[in-house]
Amino acid sequence: MFTLWFMGRPAAGKSTLASRVEDRLVERGYPMENLDGDDIRKHLHPDLGFSREDRRTNNRRTAYIAKLLNRNDIPVIVGMITPFRESQEQARDIVEDGGEFVLVHVKCSVATAEKRDPKGLYQKARAGKIEKFTGINHPFQEPLHPDIVVDTENDSVEEGIEQVMTTLEERGLLDERLEEEYSVPITRQEEAEITERLQNLDHL
Repeated sequence: MFTLWFMGRPAAGKSTLASRVEDRLVERGYPMENLDGDDIRKHLHPDLGFSREDRRTNNRRTAYIAKLLNRNDIPVIVGMITPFRESQEQARDIVEDGGEFVLVHVKCSVATAEKRDPKGLYQKARAGKIEKFTGINHPFQEPLHPDIVVDTENDSVEEGIEQVMTTLEERGLLDERLEEEYSVPITRQEEAEITERLQNLDHL
């Protein structure tokens, strides 16, 4: 089993690429778990801030969860900034105790990420309104040995998806035959639509 770990600057395109790859894998029958960085912090690690040590702890805990899921034959997608090389390598060491680890560097320049930033966080960080914002007033270290580099500054989302899927194929990670219980896939978008319909029914 495997963990796809998408890392990169804020607004580099990690979440978009991760969710689209997740949909492709679900369509092929894989029972994916997506450990989105924002969701993990909100629901599992609300005690952590954004200091270097807290970021290490956040990455380490998430890697351990991914390892446990892999051990139980559940493939995992993680989308986290993971700004420090030591945490990138630590995540690999932890996950590889239970499955295959694929580090995907979602790469773009600070200038491009800042232009895309939908929440204006880069601008706030430059104005001193956000402390320890990755790439502005807090370090970001590009990985030394990523398994995949997706250049979102120059490549489309579809090209990035194909790059990731091709690498998984080449590494033999998509060769396993899945159990019949996973033969009816549902994408994250479909899941959200069903959840919305159920919530609307509650109000009738």
